[in-house]
Amino acid sequence: MRSLRSRSFERKHKAKRLFNIWFFSKMKRTKILLGVLLFGSISAVPVFYEYKYLESQVRSKLIEAFGDISKTTGLIVREVIVQGRSKTKKSALLQALQVSEGDNILAINMTKMRDRINKLPWVKSARVERHFPSKISLTLVERTPMARWQTNRTLKLIDIHGDVIPRVDLARFSNLPIIIGKNAPKIASQILKTLSNEPHLFRRVKSLTLVSDRRWDVQLDNEINVHLPEKSPGKAWAHLATVEQGRNIFGDKVQGIDMRLENQLIIKIEKNKKSPGKVRGRNT
Repeated sequence: MRSLRSRSFERKHKAKRLFNIWFFSKMKRTKILLGVLLFGSISAVPVFYEYKYLESQVRSKLIEAFGDISKTTGLIVREVIVQGRSKTKKSALLQALQVSEGDNILAINMTKMRDRINKLPWVKSARVERHFPSKISLTLVERTPMARWQTNRTLKLIDIHGDVIPRVDLARFSNLPIIIGKNAPKIASQILKTLSNEPHLFRRVKSLTLVSDRRWDVQLDNEINVHLPEKSPGKAWAHLATVEQGRNIFGDKVQGIDMRLENQLIIKIEKNKKSPGKVRGRNT
């Protein structure tokens, strides 16, 4: 009869042997699984590229067949109608369209075409439509130049919304007034509209300077500065136009006209020069 200590030793030895069998079997299974995964990953690479190649081949064949069907049914570009083009160059527009006669009209991405056209300098918005079987129509809304903005010693053309129109020949717009001031472009449309209500006087406007973001100084073509009031500049400008027509107050001796005080028009005479007649500040 075996002793109690001997039976205990056998149980421990048997348990240890069973654990070793289970542990090493698990490690072997793990190695096999990792090997399969690795082999599968390596094998999948050429399969993936083969799939991509087949996909591209199928796509090209479908496009080719699609194009043949379009030509057979007459669904090709034969005409492009453009409306609203005035300042946009024809060459720039053709480059943005990226369409030629005979192209598959169904294959044209109208969204991308519109986005390209909207990036042109003079284009404010564009509407592109496809008219079956063979026509594309394009309607442009172009930006309206308002003035030249002087900033950092350079001039930039701006539209009626105060946005800069890039890549333009400023020499073509030398007739437009110059506006000066950091925030001038965003608020200049209102004052320019006000000044234009007196056309004979507006034609003489050379530049406008925004002062303290509150009011405007207007320089005329004879270098006379008109200081407009913060409130009711239109009323002051209309009064100046009336006075000028009746009295010709823009003489060589005049340096400036101050209208910042309500109901007053003060004429400043250049120093050390005699005024031609009685020219003094007037209460009006």
